[in-house]
Amino acid sequence: MKKDLYGLRQAPRAWYNKIESYFVHENFMKCSHEHTLFVKNESRGKMLIASVYVDHPAYTRNDVTMFESFKHSMKGRFAMTDIGKMRYFLGVEVKQDDQGIFFSQSKYATELLTRFGMEKCNMVCSPIVTGRKLVKDENRKVVDATKYKQMVGCLM
Repeated sequence: MKKDLYGLRQAPRAWYNKIESYFVHENFMKCSHEHTLFVKNESRGKMLIASVYVDHPAYTRNDVTMFESFKHSMKGRFAMTDIGKMRYFLGVEVKQDDQGIFFSQSKYATELLTRFGMEKCNMVCSPIVTGRKLVKDENRKVVDATKYKQMVGCLM
């Protein structure tokens, strides 16, 4: 499996085919709009949702028994470990509590401020002063636009 997953050009396709066949075998329905999202519905509204990004699956459910059965099945088929509730996924912080599931990127924003030396900058709601006309200062030295482009790229 390691050679399939990491060593060949067709490795991503081989992995996806393997995980997709597993989900189909376990009676999941593949989302028609997002091919890495699988949903399993059972009686009395029981539901299990699984999403796979590369080799990192994420699951959620509304029934603990169904979830435990699924985890046991996955561990029997694939070499995997349960790391508990999701805290980070693709750079996004995930907080789960009784009120719901909340996503934020505050850690990423803080890292960007530090990276560009702006951790002590003045915070404003709008990045420009309204009603002020911008004029070019001919006496100032030319600024390298690379840093600005990097900032914008990181924000995108």
